Amino acid sequence: MSTKEEVQTGIAVNRTVPDEELELGAEVSILEKQVGECVITGQEDYERASDFLREIKGMQTKVKEYWEPLRVITKQAYDNILAKKKEMMTPLEKAETILKRKMGDFANEQERIKREREEAVRRLAAQEAEKNLEEAAEAESRGDQETANYAMSNAEVMDNLARSEVNVAGPTKTAGVSLQRTWRIVSIDSSQVPISVNGAELRPVDEKAVLRLIKSSKGTVNIPGVVYESDFSVSARGK
Repeated sequence: MSTKEEVQTGIAVNRTVPDEELELGAEVSILEKQVGECVITGQEDYERASDFLREIKGMQTKVKEYWEPLRVITKQAYDNILAKKKEMMTPLEKAETILKRKMGDFANEQERIKREREEAVRRLAAQEAEKNLEEAAEAESRGDQETANYAMSNAEVMDNLARSEVNVAGPTKTAGVSLQRTWRIVSIDSSQVPISVNGAELRPVDEKAVLRLIKSSKGTVNIPGVVYESDFSVSARGK
C-alpha cells in the first residue's frame, strides 16, 4: 500500500488497493444491484425504495469521506508539481522572449542594410545610365555613331537595372531557426479608412481584415488612415 509521503511527492503511480476501499466498493455494487432489482407496485415496495434512497445518500457520504483526504493530498501533489514546472519554465520562457527579440532586431537591421544597399545599387545604376546617355549624345554630336550606339545600349541596361528590383543577400538562414515577416498596426484613423482596398472590404474597420490585406501585399499596400510597421517572428525547434 502506498504511503502518504509517496502520494505527496507524486512518486506512486500504481497503489495497492486497501481492504477498506474494496469493502466500500462491494457495498456500492450490492446497493446498485438491489436498486436495479427494485420494483415498486405497492406501499411496502415504496417504503423499501425509501430505505434504499436513504442508504444511497448515506453511502454517498461514506464514499466522499473516504476519497476526500486522498483528493486533497493528490491536489497538493499536483499543485506542487505545477509550481516546480513553472519555476523552471518561467526563466526559460523569459530567455526565449529576450533572445527572439534580439534575433528579430538583428534581422530588422540586416533588412535595413539590405534595403540601403539595394537603393545604392539602383542609384549608381541611374547615375551610370545618365553618364552613358551624355556619352552617347556627345559621340553622336561628333559623328561617332558606333560609340553612340554602344553608350546608348549601356544606358538602357543601367536604366533597366535602376528601375528593377535589386536583390542583395539578407540574413543568413540558420538550421532549426526560421524567420517570418510579420506586421503590426500602430494606429488607425477610422474616419480616413476607405470602404475597400484592392477588393478587400475594410469598413466598418476590421483590424484582422486590415492585417490580412497588409500581409497579402507583403507590406506594400498604402491604406489611408492606417499606420503599420513590419517585424520578424522567430521560431525554433529543440535540439
